[in-house]
Amino acid sequence: MRDYFNPIFTLIIVGGMAWRCTTQGEITTSQDAWLLSLCVVGVLVNGVLALARALTQRLPLGTTVWAAVYFVLGCCAWTMRDMPLGPEQALYDAQRRSAGQVDPLAVDAEGESLFTRAAALGKVRDVEHILNTAAPTANQLAQAAQRAAENNRTAVLQVLAKAGLPATAVVDGQPLLHAAAQNGACEAMDWLIMSGARPDARDATGSTALIQATLSESLSAVKLLLKRGANPKLRDEDGKRALDYARTPEMAELVDPTHQAP
Repeated sequence: MRDYFNPIFTLIIVGGMAWRCTTQGEITTSQDAWLLSLCVVGVLVNGVLALARALTQRLPLGTTVWAAVYFVLGCCAWTMRDMPLGPEQALYDAQRRSAGQVDPLAVDAEGESLFTRAAALGKVRDVEHILNTAAPTANQLAQAAQRAAENNRTAVLQVLAKAGLPATAVVDGQPLLHAAAQNGACEAMDWLIMSGARPDARDATGSTALIQATLSESLSAVKLLLKRGANPKLRDEDGKRALDYARTPEMAELVDPTHQAP
């Protein structure tokens, strides 16, 4: 088996597929696309040769099985090359294919545009292209930033900031920091705070980002906000503090170390 089973190809393809999934299909350059295609073709060809040799030379059953597994791995990798990752990606791909006929800023029945979906999925190059060709308004910039903050897309937030978006932007009464806190998007939260967002800013209901992070049960988001100076004693319009929204003893102790559990 070791004569033709090349572990390097296995490592390359597994790493390539992991990268493909963790970046949600984002291929940033043509070189990236060529590299991924080369990895997939390499493992597929190697699998075909391995299986062919195992069958023609009548090698032991175990060797033949491993060759078949390697061949199936190559087929799966080939299939995964352009596989859409979830409904959001599928909708985005459909909109992008018709980008020549559809306004990238036009909102569909779900309240999304190609611009906001690109921001949510972290499609930096597409966001830059839309910024350069479609001239979105300040409100459209903020909406895209909200979707980027929710999904922890710091790179997109940086691009939108260069286009004039302030870190203190508010969408429908909700600051960007709150949108990130609701989803435990720590990288986006930290970038927003370092870019000028106030840790204790309030939304339309008087809620703070710390309260939203507590509601989302994200310990890491709460720790980050406290580290950046968020005040745990602030109350919303219902008179409740972050402590009042803590659902676990661990969260309650984190928000207020002096709190005594009943």
